[in-house]
Amino acid sequence: MTPLEIAQLISIILAGIVTLAGLLGVGVYFADRAKYKAGKKNRHEEEAEARQKAAYKEELRAVIKEENKPLENKIDQLDKNIIEMKGDLADNTIGTVTLLRDRMKAILDECRKEGYASTSTKANWHELYTTYGNLGGNHFREYVDAWKAELDALPQKKRKPRVNKDK
Repeated sequence: MTPLEIAQLISIILAGIVTLAGLLGVGVYFADRAKYKAGKKNRHEEEAEARQKAAYKEELRAVIKEENKPLENKIDQLDKNIIEMKGDLADNTIGTVTLLRDRMKAILDECRKEGYASTSTKANWHELYTTYGNLGGNHFREYVDAWKAELDALPQKKRKPRVNKDK
């Protein structure tokens, strides 16, 4: 084989190698391109899916908000009722405290007139006194405390001995 033939053979071999390398490079390029396009397609699909989910969530919120309007209205009405009831309760408490004070004064006046207080009268009066304090009846406390001391100082009613009429 002549040097020219060897050179031609080397050139043919080199051309084959270069062609094979080119083909491999092109294959790798197309494989990478396919991966890129698939990734890009997946990103677009993911973005579209995310937009669709966001739209669904917004639509769902709107539906829930619309469905909750009657409940919100009822809750608002309940809040108004509670405020009114608190006002009524405050009024009732003031009235009850006033009535308790008046009743304690009336019982004391009756006991003063009689000159004594029975144990049941004292027990009832002390129950009124406790309730009066629990309801916040402290604005006439100095008078009421003086009444309490006066009532406690009164003697107890002495009972007459029972006579058995059967004997």
